[in-house]
Amino acid sequence: MKIYTRSGDNMETDVLGGRVRKDHEIIECLGTIDELSSSLMMAFHNISLNQVKNDVLMIVQDLRSLAVSIMDKKSHDISLDTVIKYEKTIDIYEKVLKPITGFILPGETLAGSYLHFSRTIARRLERLIVKYSRKNKINNYALQYINRMSDLLFVMARFVEEK
Repeated sequence: MKIYTRSGDNMETDVLGGRVRKDHEIIECLGTIDELSSSLMMAFHNISLNQVKNDVLMIVQDLRSLAVSIMDKKSHDISLDTVIKYEKTIDIYEKVLKPITGFILPGETLAGSYLHFSRTIARRLERLIVKYSRKNKINNYALQYINRMSDLLFVMARFVEEK
């Protein structure tokens, strides 16, 4: 099978069996999910703590479900359970972190830098999903999920930098 199909040469691409322009908001969301996954894998390869590495992989796997949840309003791949899972994971990290007493310099270590960079991509993704959701119905938990995910990346970056 060839990697190129030439079907996208006219500024359109396939999404769930339909054709959309390559600058369509859904393509912006899906492309940013891909970018976030890639940045998280860069973080993964620069983190030495197994707990954090496992949580990075969890996020990357859940991002695939997020893509489906954004494209298919009937999908329940991202649910309240997913949001709660992230909240519990945040709570675990926060229990061992020092209290924040001032401005956090994002990225005092290489691993922390990658996690903070991923967090900023997650925030951009959240803005894109909000924009997309103004015109399209999406899974109700997708926005809660991406919000918690960026919070999780923040505490993970702090954890990596404190260790």
